[in-house]
Formats: sequence, C-alpha cells, structure tokens
Amino acid sequence: MPDVDVLVVGAGPAGAVAAWQAKLAGPELDVVLLERDRAVGSPVRCAEGVGDAGLREFVNPDGADWVSRKITDVIFEAPDDTQVVLANSGLGWVLDRTRFDAFLAAQAGAAGAAVLVGAEATAMSRNGDQRWQVRVKQRGTEETYRARVVVGADGVETMVGRWAGLETRVPARDMESCAQYVLQGIDFNPDAIYLQFSNAIAPGGYAWIFPKGVGVANVGLGIVALRSDGRNAQQYLDAWVARRFPNGARTGYTVGGVIVHTTIKKTYGDGVMIAGDAAHMINPLSGGGINNAMKAGRLAGCTAAAAIRAGDTSERRLAGYHHAWMELLGEDHLKYYRIKQALEHMDDAFLNALAHTVNRIAPNKRTLGRVFTHALIKHPQLIPLAARFFV
Repeated sequence: MPDVDVLVVGAGPAGAVAAWQAKLAGPELDVVLLERDRAVGSPVRCAEGVGDAGLREFVNPDGADWVSRKITDVIFEAPDDTQVVLANSGLGWVLDRTRFDAFLAAQAGAAGAAVLVGAEATAMSRNGDQRWQVRVKQRGTEETYRARVVVGADGVETMVGRWAGLETRVPARDMESCAQYVLQGIDFNPDAIYLQFSNAIAPGGYAWIFPKGVGVANVGLGIVALRSDGRNAQQYLDAWVARRFPNGARTGYTVGGVIVHTTIKKTYGDGVMIAGDAAHMINPLSGGGINNAMKAGRLAGCTAAAAIRAGDTSERRLAGYHHAWMELLGEDHLKYYRIKQALEHMDDAFLNALAHTVNRIAPNKRTLGRVFTHALIKHPQLIPLAARFFV
C-alpha cells in the first residue's frame, strides 16, 4: 500500500497545477497525479477559450505550440444576427487543450510529481486512519494509495467530493448541456470570438464561435434543459449550424455539461480539498473555467504542502483554502450569478432592440460597460445587481 503525501485525482488544469504547485512548495513531498483517461487532455470537452491575464499567471502563450489562435476582438450577436463589435475587449487565446493539458501535466512531472495515466480512482475511505485510502485501478490491476491529502480535481461528475461527504449536487436550472462541432471551411473573422444570445437558438445559454485557425473553429452552444422545447443540445446546434454554416465540414464533435452555479458551500474536509469544475469554480455568466481551475489548483497545492509541513491536515486547517478562494474569485461569482439570473428575463425582442441601439454608439466607445448601461436603462431592476461591476 503506497504511502504518498499528496494524491491529486484528475489531470485537467486544476489537478495538474495542484500537483505542480504542491511539489514546488514542498520538494520533499511525494506527489502523485492520476488521470483516468489514456492521455492527458483527451477528449476535449470545452470551447478552449481563455483570457490573457489569467493565463499568464502560470504560462507564457507567446509562440506556444498549445495555442490555436490569438483573439483580439469580441463580437456579440443578437437573435436576429445583428452584430455588436466590442471596443477594448482585451486579449484572449483559443487553446489546443490536448496539448495544453499535457503541457501542464508535464510541468508537474518536471517538478517531480509522478504522473499516472489510465489510472482511475474507484473508491476512497478514511477508517480512523489519519490518511485517506484511495483504491486505484490501472491496466487491469488495483492498488490502494494512502494519502495525507487528496485533491479532487475530477470534474463535473466528481467522485472525490462525494466520497468525502461534500455536497456537490447541481440544481437542474444551473446545469447547461453543451454540444460542439469543429467546423472547417467556414467564413468568419478568425481574430474574434462570437457569442450569440437567443432563447430560440440556445435557451438559458448562448451559442459560440471560437476560432482555431482561418476557416476553422469550435462552433457550439449550451442550453438549460428546463428552458428548452424538448430538443437536446445537439439538435439545437444542428439547427443553428444548418442556418449559419450549411457548407461547413464537421471534423470533430463533443458533448458535455457545464455548471453555471456558484462555488459549493464547502470545498474541504479532513485531508481533502476539491478544485475546479468539481467545486463549481466556474464563472456563472460565461461558463468559463480554465483560468479559474488553475488558480484553484494553485491554492489547493500550496495549501496541501503547507498543511503537511505543519503536521496538520485537519478540516480546520484546510478551511483556509476555501476562504482564500472565496476572497480571490468565489465572492465575485456569487455576484455574477445574481446578474445571470436577472439577464434571464431579457427576451429575444429586447436583445434585438438593444443591439440596434448599441450600434449607434461610436465603435471606439462601444465597451461592455456602455452596452450594459443601455440594458440597465431598459431593465432598471438590474441596476442594484450590476452597477458596481460593469458601469
């Protein structure tokens, strides 16, 4: 029964960074990173877009082989296809997650963590011991690891959180079903991401175009099933693609769920923390989670190393991880969630009228703040929720 200091379950951005940072903070610690799939980063289950500032906290994207496209513009589309090109939208990137996730895991390995692929955690218990016992299945054999701290970065369907007795359930209204194609041979601005909001096109969510190159993009949408007309996400996507890109060649397809909720009430217990999608650490407005996951992974890894060095991996000690996350981004996500709820009351007719009005603003002054100001004029109930953040 191998004894390890830190066992990280899941080698996505949260898990890879947690293992990497734990090893950097405590070089003498035994850190093991588990990935149940046969390759880190595959299959891809997201649109792969990130903001520049958050990304650069961890890595340099300039010239990296895990970057698909540099993004300089953001284009919002109304239900009637009216486009609003934002000014000063900031720099972003569309990643190649198969390479990016593998790169992060390699950083953890280079720091000294053991990275195991095709290794699935199948059970976890703590029977009076000061260590968690985690059963791991790999290549047809099973082995039990004894870990002083377990970091659960095992995604939306987290089992680590459940095994630890944490409340990780998601209300149905806050779970989006998503479908995405990789389309080739389509016409769009390859330096811009497109976001289209419409209850008819993507009820409860939005549709997107994230460029991966000239003429090729991730094209997808997310819906809230409770607000749909009975069709699933792929059927909504097929209808949208048939209208927008009837001649596009579909060379990739993925489906999945995105949590648009707030961070769970408790992300820690005795000798355990959960991070990233597993803890609902996702921006409820955008559904974006890559940079958030890396920031949570850094907090979890550093907290684990400090707790082990202090000889105290109790729930009380690890509570500091949760408090640090809430101060960093969690409290903001609570505010974004309330704004998201208010935005749900905007129907397609309002969104069309808003786009037409906003386009009267000079292009160089068409910022997100000004767009939202126009929304507030029409929907004053948004003012107490949003005025401090966008205006």
